[in-house]
Amino acid sequence: MSITRKELSKLLKETGYPVFRDQSPDEKDYPYIVYSFVGENDKRASGKVLNHMPLYQVSLFTKGIEEDFRPIKNLLSKNTVGFSSMRSIPANENDNLITNFFIYVRCIEDVEE
Repeated sequence: MSITRKELSKLLKETGYPVFRDQSPDEKDYPYIVYSFVGENDKRASGKVLNHMPLYQVSLFTKGIEEDFRPIKNLLSKNTVGFSSMRSIPANENDNLITNFFIYVRCIEDVEE
């Protein structure tokens, strides 16, 4: 199913995790979701742009394990939203091991005339 950025944000909020665009507030408790724009393709036909197709990285920052990401994947799957395989990057923040589990979701936006 094609999904807009606004619909993606709304779905992510249904996980129960706090959701932020681009970055979280300072001193925010874990876990939380941050989604960020990473690029865009255009859908074209006959030399005309029909839709913009932005790509978003959806990250869960947690002190936990990969199972913390399961509600995000389950919700997207339930709503037939396509996403990439999950990856992770560990980091040390304030002497705590924090993991950024992330996927990519391709959205679709209409071209404004």
